[in-house]
Amino acid sequence: MYVSLYRRYRPQNFSDVVGQSAAVAVLQQSLNENRIGHAYLFSGPRGCGKTSVARILAKALNCLSPKENSEPCCECANCVSIAAGEHLDVIEIDGASNRGINEIRDLKSRVNLKPLNAVYKIYIIDEVHMLTEQAFNALLKTLEEPPSNVVFMLATTEPNKVPVTIRSRCQHIPFHRISMSDLVKRISYICEKEGIEAEGEAVWEIARQADGALRDALSITEQAVAIGGGSLTVESLKGLLGGSSRTELELLVTELRTEPETAAKRLHEIFSRGVSVETFAEALFNLYRDLWMFSLWGENSFNAIEASEAEHTYVRSEAANWTSAQLKAACMFCNKLMPRAKYGMKTEIFSGLILLGLGGISENEERITQNEKPVRENEERRTTKEEQIKKNEEVRTGNEETQIANTIEIKTETNVRQQTVNDDVLPYPMPFAKPSEDEAYDASALCEKLGGIFSKLAEAFSEDKLLLCAALLDAEIVKNGDSWKLVFVRNGRNENILKNAEKQAMLDKAVCSVFGFAPAHNNDEPPVPEIAKKPVFVSDAADRTASEPVAAVSENVRADTSIDRMLKLVGAEVLYVEEENVSDVSESDS
Repeated sequence: MYVSLYRRYRPQNFSDVVGQSAAVAVLQQSLNENRIGHAYLFSGPRGCGKTSVARILAKALNCLSPKENSEPCCECANCVSIAAGEHLDVIEIDGASNRGINEIRDLKSRVNLKPLNAVYKIYIIDEVHMLTEQAFNALLKTLEEPPSNVVFMLATTEPNKVPVTIRSRCQHIPFHRISMSDLVKRISYICEKEGIEAEGEAVWEIARQADGALRDALSITEQAVAIGGGSLTVESLKGLLGGSSRTELELLVTELRTEPETAAKRLHEIFSRGVSVETFAEALFNLYRDLWMFSLWGENSFNAIEASEAEHTYVRSEAANWTSAQLKAACMFCNKLMPRAKYGMKTEIFSGLILLGLGGISENEERITQNEKPVRENEERRTTKEEQIKKNEEVRTGNEETQIANTIEIKTETNVRQQTVNDDVLPYPMPFAKPSEDEAYDASALCEKLGGIFSKLAEAFSEDKLLLCAALLDAEIVKNGDSWKLVFVRNGRNENILKNAEKQAMLDKAVCSVFGFAPAHNNDEPPVPEIAKKPVFVSDAADRTASEPVAAVSENVRADTSIDRMLKLVGAEVLYVEEENVSDVSESDS
């Protein structure tokens, strides 16, 4: 009967084990020092050699004529029968099918029997994580204190599913996925022993598809040789792997950049051969990742990229046609596709997304570069404006005391406003004024406008009345004869707050103390200052009557209609959170 390659070339001694030098070294050292543990737990991915090493250790413990460094001879009766799976003292148990408590009870009833014709009785339990909770509990005591001539070897691909009580009673030896270079060497060795003519690129492709599992690599090799008529070629792998081979993906990536229409045809051919979208997305990500790494680090990137010389040559030539930003964008696009592909997607939709996302990367990069120019220009314009605002602030600060004492008539900065403000308005504009459309909005300038006179008014309130101060951000204090009144840019909560009698009394006291106005009420009547309404946009000053307030908004400046957004910018909404007298507002509203 024909025996598969992975069974024929299963390692028979420690030196044959591929890619597990650390685990092998631990076991050999224990054998050399005659310090054998009573229980071992071998964990690692599929096809990395856990069961094979367990059998080799069983042979080394029972070998009649061990060789140097505790290697089994593989020739004595015990070694031969253990290798054939026929030794009566080496019992292999499949944890997936013998997972109940009854099987463990049967094991416990026999564990105290002496070995028939060997030094040690050995139990190898494969896929031990499949045992039930009751079976694990039944095994605990036996596993902790077995007879002196019994050794347990547990193997699993999921050690996290093995209870801690079991793991703590074993020497845990982790196994690792086998590297691509080790897989390539082993596949090449087996092809040479079998007389199989193998192409180097085909061997590398098999190693990549095996994902660290030697058993998978030998299974793919066997199938590809059958398809190739006794030889291992890239062409024979094409039909076996669908369209996820590295060679085909390299052609696709180049065509996506140079000939999108040809790339669309190739994508259709690839998916028509049955490749899964998940496998394709992962392979495409790996290729773009290699190109991106080379674009960043050059030749040094090959220390981290497992690839053949032909693949290195492709990476060098193709990476020269991309920027690192483009390759990073391609990697991120593939990364977003992978979870969607995992849950299923039609190949037509998937290929369309590939063409849309990867075919337009170069155009997107050019568009981003063009968009950076106006951003830089706006930054320069904003820097110039900040310098001008700083100069204007210095001038305003120098004249501020005189302006407050004399009140009412000022001239604004000549390069910002070119008109004289009427005497009816205080010497500062609305706190929130948005520049004209051709100027960028400047939050720092807004914060500066909240300083000066406005801060002096805020200081006149006690700490627990910050809500009233915040409400003034939406209003102007306007001279009304010897007294004063308020002008609002819109209806809203701030107006309702200031209609409250108690709030108006506090405001009246503060305004009079700061600006020297006469009180807006008599001591014998409630303090209710006049609440005026002001239009948002004032276009023609000649149309105003003498009784109308004059808005301090120039032709080049208009009031912003998104006051709430600006309040958030300057942190004024915090003032509302701290207010203790919000109930007063609700009472006035009602």
